[in-house]
Amino acid sequence: MRIGIDLRAMQLGHQFRGIGEVVRQSCRQLDARSPASDEVVAFVDEGGPSVAHELELAFGPERTVGIVELPHPPNPRLAKLRDSITPERAAAIARSCDALVQFDFSLGVPPQVPTIVVIYDQVPVLLGDRYPHNYRPTYRAARNAGLSVPKALAKAAGREVYERHLTHALERAAHVVAISEHTADTTRAFADQHALRGIGSKLSVARLGHTPPTGEAPALNAMERARLEALGLTRTPFVFFMGGSDERRRVDLLVAAFNDLRARGAELKLVLAGYDFVTMEMVLSEAARHALLASSYRHDIHLLGFASDAERHWLYQHAEAFVFPTEHEGFGLPVVESLAMGCTVVSFDNTSLREVAGPNCEMVEGTWPALAAGIEHVLARGDAEKAAAAAEGRAWAATFTWDTIGAELRARLDQLA
Repeated sequence: MRIGIDLRAMQLGHQFRGIGEVVRQSCRQLDARSPASDEVVAFVDEGGPSVAHELELAFGPERTVGIVELPHPPNPRLAKLRDSITPERAAAIARSCDALVQFDFSLGVPPQVPTIVVIYDQVPVLLGDRYPHNYRPTYRAARNAGLSVPKALAKAAGREVYERHLTHALERAAHVVAISEHTADTTRAFADQHALRGIGSKLSVARLGHTPPTGEAPALNAMERARLEALGLTRTPFVFFMGGSDERRRVDLLVAAFNDLRARGAELKLVLAGYDFVTMEMVLSEAARHALLASSYRHDIHLLGFASDAERHWLYQHAEAFVFPTEHEGFGLPVVESLAMGCTVVSFDNTSLREVAGPNCEMVEGTWPALAAGIEHVLARGDAEKAAAAAEGRAWAATFTWDTIGAELRARLDQLA
């Protein structure tokens, strides 16, 4: 069997985000579960960044792996409006593989090839009207938010293209794998809204996994240790958030909760880590920027920026809690990662987070007073209670393995064969 893997997702920035990790781990799982006679064909953009290193990490030396470059359409934007995949690219995929695994539906599903599509969420449209500046709103919602007519039209057109591409993917897919029950539910709802029939018979759920830490913890280098010490994190209790700063990640509510705790006498610092938290100008959410600048305790809120593996490990090991104030998640992998490191989680109680949250999680409603109360409850625990909760959280996180999605993908490929 020739298994096609669309690796263009690893050329478009997804390699640095959650989709990239799903692609890597799924490929490793397929390699381990597939007979030696199976060949792998990786599809990439013509002239795009090399994926050779990713393939070396994912597939063993005994596996036959080929790379097929997909031609660029003469007018990419116009081609995207017509379909998520051009006839030329679809034909190239059909000539090269027996079945395709597509990790990003927006890259297209060729009608001629049995395809397994992995679906993560529909956040851009589900939150489009709520956050029209960041996502894909309707025209009316965009105009009501103050966007100019040209910008509102562009946003609405982006929503239309997104829905069209997802519709094509769900129609053409031989099978659809959702990463959580919540995502499966929203996918069924989308299908119903767009009069797509038969989704229930080809939709399954395979939750994501987590790679548990092994061996000794990575050591901080001298500069990293000096930075953490200079911020006072080695002396003062702190909570932290790590991730993006788009509007669904309610950093503004986290800051409000932190302000309340400090005003009531809590000795505490707040750390914000991730690419969006290098400078204040890089914070995407206007509400978050305003909350940070207006905080009376700004001197104890630290924008850490990108955190190395050693720094991430140190934060999880020494923080009072990882706080995850998000309004919508397709799976919520950061929660599992935190629990696996023995770090307490304080999170909003919504969407897929209800599926991944377990012991050592403080789940609260989506308001800043509830967030403050959750953090306060965590701070009040004794050492024995913390240790017991950490052990239970690690055990819970260990149940999330990449075997689940690996087994599901292999089973579906066997059906297609």
